[in-house]
Amino acid sequence: MITSGRWTRVRIAVCGTVFAALFFAVGRRAYHLQVNDADRLRAMAEEQYLREIELPPRRGRILDRNGADLASTADVDSIYCNPRQLAEPRETARKLSRLLGVDRAELEKKLEQRRFFAWVKRKVTPEEVVAVKALGLPGMAFTREPRRFYPNRTLAATIMGHAGSDGGGLDGVELALDHQLRGTTSSVQGIRDALGRDIAVEGSVEAPSSAGSDVVLTIDRYLTFITERALAEGAAAHSAKGAVAIMMDPRTGEVLAMASVPTYNPNDPNGAEEVGARDRAITDTYEPGSTMKTFTIASALDAGVVKADDRFDCLMGRMMVGRYSIHDTHPHGVLTVAEVFKFSSNIGATKIARRLGRDAFADALNRFGFGHPTGLGLPGERSGVVRPVDKWGDIGLANISFGQGISVTPLQMIAGVSAIAGGGIYRQPRIIARAVAADGTIETLPVAPDRRVISASAARTMLGIMRGVTEPGGTARQAAIDGYNVGGKTGTAQKVSNGHYDASKWVSSFLGVVPAEDPRLAIIVILDEPQGGHLGGAVAAPIFKEIAEQALRYLHVAPTNEIVASAKGGPATGRDPVAARIPAPTAVPEGDEAANDAPATDLPLDDDALGEDPALSEKWDEVAGTEGGRTPGQPTERVVVPDFAGMTLGQAIHAARKSGIELAFDDPDGRATGVALRQHPAAGPAPRGVVCRVAFGRP
Repeated sequence: MITSGRWTRVRIAVCGTVFAALFFAVGRRAYHLQVNDADRLRAMAEEQYLREIELPPRRGRILDRNGADLASTADVDSIYCNPRQLAEPRETARKLSRLLGVDRAELEKKLEQRRFFAWVKRKVTPEEVVAVKALGLPGMAFTREPRRFYPNRTLAATIMGHAGSDGGGLDGVELALDHQLRGTTSSVQGIRDALGRDIAVEGSVEAPSSAGSDVVLTIDRYLTFITERALAEGAAAHSAKGAVAIMMDPRTGEVLAMASVPTYNPNDPNGAEEVGARDRAITDTYEPGSTMKTFTIASALDAGVVKADDRFDCLMGRMMVGRYSIHDTHPHGVLTVAEVFKFSSNIGATKIARRLGRDAFADALNRFGFGHPTGLGLPGERSGVVRPVDKWGDIGLANISFGQGISVTPLQMIAGVSAIAGGGIYRQPRIIARAVAADGTIETLPVAPDRRVISASAARTMLGIMRGVTEPGGTARQAAIDGYNVGGKTGTAQKVSNGHYDASKWVSSFLGVVPAEDPRLAIIVILDEPQGGHLGGAVAAPIFKEIAEQALRYLHVAPTNEIVASAKGGPATGRDPVAARIPAPTAVPEGDEAANDAPATDLPLDDDALGEDPALSEKWDEVAGTEGGRTPGQPTERVVVPDFAGMTLGQAIHAARKSGIELAFDDPDGRATGVALRQHPAAGPAPRGVVCRVAFGRP
């Protein structure tokens, strides 16, 4: 029997054991919470009242070569709200959508969510801020955010691209150098209340060390402006689908201007893609047409297989290549290499390429950079297409010699001609000069080393040949600039549509350098599907002239020739009417089956050898009927009309141009075959500007 004293001790022991167990359990739990789970619980607690606030860095500027702002960043207001404080979300959405120009349904969806935070509209104008504050809506708040501005609006837009609302680059330079421009994101700790509102921020919100680098481009703002203006006006005048122009310094490879039509305003990029705004200089490829003859002849001169005065029989404008016939727009007899280029003979170019050989020609095209991206450093650059040489065949070699069956980018073409203008040295095109960090550190992008593509003597000879294109009788008299020697080449090529060349769709171009004896500028102008005329000499050459004239003045390039005054006392226009215009038949395959290596359709006609606006040919009868072809009011000057009797067409054209007179043809069928049989006026003195009509035939 347990006594009362003993029972008391048992109860005390039991209670002590229970309390000890409880104390051990509490201690164990406390140890687990305070030691083992301390970090996890601390983080959970801090998550409720601490907020890590990311500070977007100030995006670096984009500058032109002279330090002018092309893109910069400024702090602007953004509007947000606490949807829980809104009594009528739908009515609030209605008012704000009308005021801020945002989608009502989307805003209503945001405001009806029972959250503590929702963006109303980011990066608004000061006027919009004032208007929202005037509404007195509950829950509205404002904060400052950096916004990208493009002070020159559309200027160089397709080069720079634009940045998104989060500050990241989306296209062009903004995307290519996003890492340098964006800088490093920093953050600070903030404290928020039970409603999620920030009530205190620790640390400085200024983070100068994280600012993005400034990027300096090689382009010049003024040169870009005159290039864009001339290109836009030319494209509008010819109702072109698109257009591109590039200006390069052949001594350095620096791109001074690069323009595309259509363009857009990067401050408001909506709809840019729909209208086709893009950097066509690198994203679009095309068949270059006769501008490719520049590289055909330059490569042959470098290989030593031809000289400028070597002569080729151009077969009066028609030559068979397998089952196909190649045509020239103008029928020519024997022409020198320089005349093949000047008169843009497809047959002459084919014969020169044959003498060079397929392998050597393919190697030369590779050296000039065709078939490879130039490495400009902007996104979206294409490489073009040069078929493997073992698939060319005879017709393939012919096609490529005059710019068909090969696709290139405008940048590749200007880089190639700059190599010729730069003494035969290929310099990788550059548009990004350097990046300058906030601390002054300069970063330059790697550039491929210069390489020789043709000899210096071949380059000099080619520049001399190129001058003939803008001289009397050449295909681009409208590119001639008073006081300067201009070298260049026109191109007029049909576009491929549904696997066939489309006679209604053309690409018109002019590729030129100035001054030709010591080039300071290389410029290419290309119009896509111009209307009402498509000859490179009539469509693209005048745009080149307008750009080059203003650029030469701006760069203080002194004239190399004496400036000739016109009869009215002003500068000479340099525009001569075309000497003759003979309709050329479209090249067609002979027989029922085409050669395996030939295009799937007829060889397209590259008619830039016409050289002038076709409308001029309609005035021949009118001009021939005036007194010696002289416009009333002009002073009468005398020239000597040669005796054309017995001359072939090519010989007659050469003699006429040497004498400074113009030819027209009296042949009923317009073919001007055989030799000259009769002429009017007869040989002897005549007024300058006379049009001599010559009839050709078999004696």
